[in-house]
Amino acid sequence: MRLILHKRKRGHVWKIAAALVVMLIIGCYVTIEGVNQPASVNAGTPLTVTINCQTFANTSSTQAVVVGVLVPKIWNASTNMTVTFTSDITSGAQPMTVIPTSVAAPGANGLNWQTDMLNTLGHAGNLIPEYEWVAFQSNQQYTIGGNQTINEVFTITCNVGQKNVLFNMGYVVAESNDGLHSTAWGDPNTSYFGTYFPGALRVYGTGTLMDFVNPQLSVATPSSATDNDIITIPFNATLVNTGLSSAGAVYVCATGYLTNGDSITVCAQNSQSKMTLQSAGNWSMEMWPRGFFKLSPTQSLDSLHYLFTDQTGTIKVGYGGKSYPFSFDFGCN
Repeated sequence: MRLILHKRKRGHVWKIAAALVVMLIIGCYVTIEGVNQPASVNAGTPLTVTINCQTFANTSSTQAVVVGVLVPKIWNASTNMTVTFTSDITSGAQPMTVIPTSVAAPGANGLNWQTDMLNTLGHAGNLIPEYEWVAFQSNQQYTIGGNQTINEVFTITCNVGQKNVLFNMGYVVAESNDGLHSTAWGDPNTSYFGTYFPGALRVYGTGTLMDFVNPQLSVATPSSATDNDIITIPFNATLVNTGLSSAGAVYVCATGYLTNGDSITVCAQNSQSKMTLQSAGNWSMEMWPRGFFKLSPTQSLDSLHYLFTDQTGTIKVGYGGKSYPFSFDFGCN
């Protein structure tokens, strides 16, 4: 009996070994070896990042190179970013072009590359839902020979705008044939692309810090808006212990600062300023600033400062759970 069991175990081991050999014979791997990203950059100074990547294929294949970068939406990276690369099988810097959102990614059930990257790779822990993946593809296709390893260096340059930002960056390198889901050669889908999440980048600019990294009681969205746009003002009443953590109703108390230097304060606890409970401790209000402050056609808002109050108006909660108001600057990038 022991001999029979031993033979079965050996047979099982040989099956596993054979499967590993097959994977090695027909495998394809994309690995990001490292990312050179600065810890900070000043607004108005281009951000430059380099990605060191290695691609290996056991069988000859021809495909375009794909690079994705996770960025804040306010950077408008699809128009403000350039990507090039050099490699062992090319001569000089190779250009890459933004992939249109109308182009479906392979194996993604019709989703475009940008959405597929977000769904598959996530958002690197950024807390404000004002992020996006931008995808670039090489202008040419390249052939990698069988059992060939290619070293590539990607250079990314982006105009990061003028605003104060703290953001968790993310990078992915893939190829146009297999995308993010292929298991055609017997490997896990993650063998066909490489990811790297180096952490937070600080942009030193103007205005209130748009902090994607640290939990915030309130961050109005969208981050760029005019006083004629609808903005959403959220409030997480339980993130830290405040006088409103167990409130049955929460209201917005706001001051609008006009472009002519005047200000208007609206701090009544009524239906206009009352927030809606979205889930336990999470409140939200959609505000049309011009209507909220009853502006005349000749008046315009420069910024908005706001606090949260209870129904009596005596408890007021602002930034960090204290009485310092949150702020929002108007004007689109």
